[in-house]
Amino acid sequence: MTNTGPIRLGTRASQLARTQSALVGDQLASETGRTWTEVLIRTQGDDTTKPLDQPGSPGLFVSALRTALLAGEVDVIVHSYKDLPSAPAPGLLLAAVPPRESPDDVLVSRDSRRLLDLPAGASVGTSSPRRAAAVHRLRPDLIVRPIRGNVDSRIAKVRSGEYDATIVAAAGLARLGRLDEATERLDIVSAPAQGALAVECRSDDTVMTELLRRLDDPLARLTTAAEREVLRGIDAACTTAIGALAHYADGVLSLRAELAEGGHLRVAHASRALPIAALVEARALGLLVAGQLRGADQRGPVLLVRSDSNEADASALGDLGIGAVSDPYLSIVPTSASEGSEADPLLTLLGQAGSDSWLVATSPMTMPTWAEGAGFAELAAACRAAAGRGVRAGATGERTAATLRALGFDDVVVPAESSAAALVEAMAEYGPARALFPCGRLALRTLPDGLRRDGWEVHEGIVYDTQVVTETPPSALLLERGEVAVVVLRSPSAVRALLAHGRPHPAVLVVCGGDTTARAAREAGLAVAGVSSSPSSASVAVEVARVLGVAPQS
Repeated sequence: MTNTGPIRLGTRASQLARTQSALVGDQLASETGRTWTEVLIRTQGDDTTKPLDQPGSPGLFVSALRTALLAGEVDVIVHSYKDLPSAPAPGLLLAAVPPRESPDDVLVSRDSRRLLDLPAGASVGTSSPRRAAAVHRLRPDLIVRPIRGNVDSRIAKVRSGEYDATIVAAAGLARLGRLDEATERLDIVSAPAQGALAVECRSDDTVMTELLRRLDDPLARLTTAAEREVLRGIDAACTTAIGALAHYADGVLSLRAELAEGGHLRVAHASRALPIAALVEARALGLLVAGQLRGADQRGPVLLVRSDSNEADASALGDLGIGAVSDPYLSIVPTSASEGSEADPLLTLLGQAGSDSWLVATSPMTMPTWAEGAGFAELAAACRAAAGRGVRAGATGERTAATLRALGFDDVVVPAESSAAALVEAMAEYGPARALFPCGRLALRTLPDGLRRDGWEVHEGIVYDTQVVTETPPSALLLERGEVAVVVLRSPSAVRALLAHGRPHPAVLVVCGGDTTARAAREAGLAVAGVSSSPSSASVAVEVARVLGVAPQS
C-alpha cells in the first residue's frame, strides 16, 4: 500500500466483526495518525442455513476475507483468532495480536439461571463441539442443539424461548458492551486463542507490516502461540472438541489443554520457564501438550512432518496406542503460470468432462491451492457444473473428500485405508474411465500409474509446489533436545526439509516410509531405525510400534 490515503479494513458485516475491525482501525489511527475506511465482505460463514461443525467448514469466516486481501481489495483484515485455520496462508502475515480480552466462555440463559440450575431437558444452543462436550459432561440431562447466527441473533433466540440458554465468548459480549447480559462465567477450558484478535496483511506490504507491529502485544502473542500449537499439533479439524489455555507469570509459561473424544476427556498440562519473546519455545511447549493429549508416553510423541495428510498416520498410530503430533517441515504453495502451473488447462478439461469422468484428489490442500491458481469462483462454478453433469469424485481420506463435497460433489469415493493405492483399488469397480488428477510437482506416481495399469485415461495437472518452510518449526527444538521419540520421514524432500532446520538428537529414532526415503536419509547421515514395508499409514504405524517396542493391542 502507499503511505497516503485511508487504510482499507476488510470485515464481515456482523456487528461484532465490524466492532472488532473498528477497534483495530481506531488503534491504528491513534498510533499512526492514518485514517481508515471499512470494506464489507460477505463470507461463506455468513450463510446461517448450514451447520458450522460440518466437515469441510474450517475457516468459513476467513477465506473470503483472505481472498480480498490477496487480491489487493483491502489492506488489513481482522479475525477472531480462534476462527483462523491452524495452517498459515501463503502470501499473508499475522502482523499483530493486540491485547487480549478475557478467554472465558459465558452462559446466557432465558431466566438468568446458571448452568447447574437449568431444569432437566432444557435446551442449550451451541455449534461448538468443545462447548457441547462440556455441557454433556457437566449436565448430561440437558439437550444440546446447534445454533447459528451472530451474537445478537443467538441471544434473541434465547430471549424468545427458542432455546433456554446459549454459550458465547465473553470477549464478544465485552466488545459489544453487553457483558452484563451474561448469566455466569463457565469453568471450562476455552478454545485456543479465544478472546484474541488476529490482524493480517500481505507479507510483501512492508509499510502496513511496520504500522501493525505497533499494535502487537507480546503477552497475547506468546499465550496464543502456545495454545494454537496444540490445535496444530493434533491436526485438529473443525469438529474436534479441544480447548487450550496458557498463562504467563514470573517468567513461566503454563499450558493446560483438554480433548473430548469418543466420550472420554483427556487432560494435559505442562510449564516451562522462558522469556516473553520466546515464541518458538512456547510453540514447542504446545506440541508437547498435544502429544500428551494423543497419548504419548514419557519418551515423547511421534513427530509427523509432511505438509499435509498427517491425520491418516496419526490415526493409524493412535489405533496402536501411540501418540503423534504434526509439525510440517514442508509447505504447499500454488504454482504460478511462469513456473509451469497447469491449473487453468486442467480447469478447461473439467469444464469439458462428462459422466464418464472422475476428479481425484490425494491431499486436503489440492482443491484450495488449485483454486488459488485458477480462481476461487471459477473453480467452484466448474465443480458444481461438472457434478451436475455426472462427473464423480474420489479422495484418499475424509478431510480431502470434505473439500470436494464443499464444491458440489456429494458422492465421493473414499477407501477404508487413506492411501493412493487403496483409492486405485476402490475405483477399479467403476472403470476404466477418465480421471483428472490435480497434483503437486513432486506427487508420488502411485495413483496415476495405478489407474493407467487398470486401463484408465489419466490427465495430470501440476497445481502446487512443495517447499521447505522458512520459519523454524517448534519441533526442531524438541528434536534437538531428544524430547521426541520417533520422527517419521515419508519422502527424500522430507529428509532435506528436516535437516534444513537441524539434526535430531541421537536418542530420536528415525522411521522411513519406504526404501527410497531410507536411502536418502542414510546418505544424509541419519541413522535409520526402521523402514516400513509399504507407504500405507498402517504399515508405517506398525514399523513405528516395532522400533518403540510397543506390543500390538488386542
